[in-house]
Amino acid sequence: MILEKLRDLHARIEEELPPAYHKKQRIRWLLALDEEGRFLNFERAEAGKKDYIEMVTPYRIRPGTAPKPFLFVDKPSYVLGRPDADTEKAQAQAKERHEAYRKLAEACALSVAHPALEAFMHFLDEGVAAARADPATEAMTPGDLIAPRVGETFLTDLPEVVAWWQTREDERAAEDSDFVATCMLCGEMKPIVQVHPVDVRVGPDAAPLVSANKSAFESYGLRRSEIAPMCQRCARTYGETLVYLLRSPRHHLSLGGLHWIFWTREETGFDVMKLFTDPDEEQVRRLLLSAKTGAPPETVRPNEFYALAITSNKRMVVRSLLTMTVAEAQRNLARYFEHQRIVDHRGLAPPLKLLSLAGSLVPIKNGKPDWDKLPPQVQPLLLEHALTGRPLPLSLLHLAALRARAGEEHVMTRPRAALIKLVLLSQPDLSEERMVHESLTPDHPSPAYQCGRLLAVLDDVQRNAIGPKATLVDRFYGAASATPASVYGVLLRKAQSHLSKLRKDKPGLHHYFEQLLGEIMSRLDAFPRTLTLEEQGLFAIGFYQQKYRAPRTDDGETETAEEAEAPA
Repeated sequence: MILEKLRDLHARIEEELPPAYHKKQRIRWLLALDEEGRFLNFERAEAGKKDYIEMVTPYRIRPGTAPKPFLFVDKPSYVLGRPDADTEKAQAQAKERHEAYRKLAEACALSVAHPALEAFMHFLDEGVAAARADPATEAMTPGDLIAPRVGETFLTDLPEVVAWWQTREDERAAEDSDFVATCMLCGEMKPIVQVHPVDVRVGPDAAPLVSANKSAFESYGLRRSEIAPMCQRCARTYGETLVYLLRSPRHHLSLGGLHWIFWTREETGFDVMKLFTDPDEEQVRRLLLSAKTGAPPETVRPNEFYALAITSNKRMVVRSLLTMTVAEAQRNLARYFEHQRIVDHRGLAPPLKLLSLAGSLVPIKNGKPDWDKLPPQVQPLLLEHALTGRPLPLSLLHLAALRARAGEEHVMTRPRAALIKLVLLSQPDLSEERMVHESLTPDHPSPAYQCGRLLAVLDDVQRNAIGPKATLVDRFYGAASATPASVYGVLLRKAQSHLSKLRKDKPGLHHYFEQLLGEIMSRLDAFPRTLTLEEQGLFAIGFYQQKYRAPRTDDGETETAEEAEAPA
């Protein structure tokens, strides 16, 4: 199914792809020749701060101990016959490679009548020795690529050369195959390729999707990729599509060791990547509105949406494949953004990046999240939940609770509170007591939520009364969020002396806090002895929403400046 969907996508994006059997490569040296093919010099290829230029050139996978040459653009040992090392073996190898390179160029020149090719063949006949003796060759490494240019013409840019290389590779693939069978993709009887022609890489690693590089993977006498019979054209089209998706910032996202690629059956204006990496408030607003009205956020035809998660272990490993309609994906994403929505101290609730949610679970090191401490499964779990609506595991809630108890400057940041809210609302069979909203809910029925509110108020009382270096939150958040009954008696007694000081120094604040404490205590029959993991999440939400609520409440009461402060 995956291969079929990739092949079908190829027909839609073909104009955006490099020509068949071509690849964008980094060129470090230009071989400059005049119109007659006489050697001029080597030019160092540079583009801005980069010491190379990128060109689309003929390419093929060349495994084995005697790799075959590329057409025109290749390494020094092929183009110049320059040995990679000062040994007899390297010299013999360079001679062999250069001869193969020359024969390939000659075959092209005999089929394609063009003055630039004639000039290049003149160089190969009479000018290679002069080029090899040029001082610039001393700066070349064995892996550098050299691109010949005759006058102002790059040989590989000629349409006739492109077409010749494509035809030759198709013919070569048919000649190399001695096994004819029904192609698993197109269903036609064709020669079956042993090695798929496109170099697919996941990160830096070569990772073919179909391969059998050991005898244990082979059966019924079939060798290498013959175990999944595919003709050259089908193998090329799925491979080219896969490379395109993995290289496209709009379609590829690397998360926690997994590489996710996204695409749709037909083109739409739906940009799922932006929603994860840099969500636009207007785009999210339309998404949320569509979920309430039932209308699609964009005018799209019924369409399929695909998300493929892969890793590399010398071969490509498919970890997950999600298939749904674009409308379903949009509804799930709308729910994802609605459930994470929580207002900040300004009364705003801008959407959060997936990376911000995940970063709330790691400690801060030198002012930045310490990503080495993030469990690899966190980001993939968040992405799958966003696309499918599957419940998030409570283990994420546990990680958030641990970070909150770690004693950092801000125990509850907005991303951390948003993640907790997201986990809680993703659980099935939500009761009213476990429901959380985007802003402060004074009449919330959960004792855990009210306990969180109470700690925030007691902390504000202490801050306004004496401004301590170590606050109540620094010292008691962990105990208060897990075993409220063990600490709140002590905290309330301490608060009385702080309130007495406020009554003398700031009577307005004293009255405000007295009313607020009375309102919260009226909703608590008793302090719970222990809180479950979900209740600790409710405690955290109650604490955040009380501590960092907007400067003005629903009833119009203006809060203090201290209460309006929130972490960035």
